[in-house]
Amino acid sequence: MTEAPDFLKENYIKWGREFEEKKLGFHKHLKYQAIRIELENMTNNHCSFCDSYPLFGKANRTVEHFRPKSRFPLLAFVWHNLFLCCMTCQKARGAKYDKKLLKPDRDDYSFSRYFTFNSKEGTIDINKNASPQDQERANLTLETYDLNNKGWQIVRLKEIEAFRSNNYQIRDLSFRFIFE
Repeated sequence: MTEAPDFLKENYIKWGREFEEKKLGFHKHLKYQAIRIELENMTNNHCSFCDSYPLFGKANRTVEHFRPKSRFPLLAFVWHNLFLCCMTCQKARGAKYDKKLLKPDRDDYSFSRYFTFNSKEGTIDINKNASPQDQERANLTLETYDLNNKGWQIVRLKEIEAFRSNNYQIRDLSFRFIFE
């Protein structure tokens, strides 16, 4: 993960307290747009959880709080708690949180450590060679973000088709883990 923008480093405590006291909303905050743009640049406009791309328009992208701001209001403006997210993942997750949930910016995170991709079905499967703890965390993450819903399966299979029939760069595709 990149370093926090200066405006957050200088104000995250104050803004977190104001958010907790209901004096400050997150999405209406003057710096919301700047936060989202920083996250878009950091992720190359991919969802931090499902890796869908590109995320366009207000209705298709948002800033996700890994630890939900409704339960952890003081973390509302903490950089390592903020992720670019598609509305599909955010809606599936809601305010659910478990400390075992996989955090995509961890240095020890890699898709292949926890998951495998089933190119026939378009599903993300749990890596059977992972430790029992890693399998548990992978399963929790799949369920929390509903990453194997039928819609994602269809889109992933179409992405494979598009890649095979055109000259794409991997960075320009959704679900980059498919091609690793």
